[in-house]
Amino acid sequence: MQTLFSPTHLIWLLSAGFALAALLNWFGPGKARWQYPPGFREVTGTLLLLASVLLLFPAVRLAGVAIAAFVMFLSATTLLHRGQYGAAAPVIALLFALIPVSLGPTV
Repeated sequence: MQTLFSPTHLIWLLSAGFALAALLNWFGPGKARWQYPPGFREVTGTLLLLASVLLLFPAVRLAGVAIAAFVMFLSATTLLHRGQYGAAAPVIALLFALIPVSLGPTV
């Protein structure tokens, strides 16, 4: 019997969150902040979508965690560097939410 906060639910929730973030990077209203090069949002969205899909499959879940952690770490450091502490807090929380997923069974 699975509880409301089972590892499976956490994985699905994180996967859905990363998929939503990918869509927002691709199609959301974007501001040209911080002088990132053209196409940066599309690359970020693609990495987030790839992480989202990989998290769903146990055999490649660690690769998904690695990609998601990479993107979240870079996002958090960018936000902290720019003084956006309030926006960095949920990103850091997502980064920490990846820890139990990475420690769970992979097959």
